[in-house]
Amino acid sequence: MKPGMMRLLLVWGLLILLGGTEFAASYLPLERSWRPLIIIPGVLMVLVVSIGFMEVKKGPVIVRAFVVAAMFWLFVLLALGSADPLTRTNYYVPDTHVK
Repeated sequence: MKPGMMRLLLVWGLLILLGGTEFAASYLPLERSWRPLIIIPGVLMVLVVSIGFMEVKKGPVIVRAFVVAAMFWLFVLLALGSADPLTRTNYYVPDTHVK
């Protein structure tokens, strides 16, 4: 097998492992303060894709600048998307009969 193909398979395997880790972590009964830790495998997946598949290290400086900007906006979108589930509160409502 070619070395380039082996590297791609390793990167793909790492992405599958991180995806499985994130999926399994979503079923853990975590306290509210520990829930943001579920985002860590997703951030690691973004780094693996940018380093492993896109080969950002080999590109010119402008490519790295665009990657930093994309990472910033991805962080903003993850933060906005996580704001509602992480701050949601369940209130107890007693059983009432509505006519």
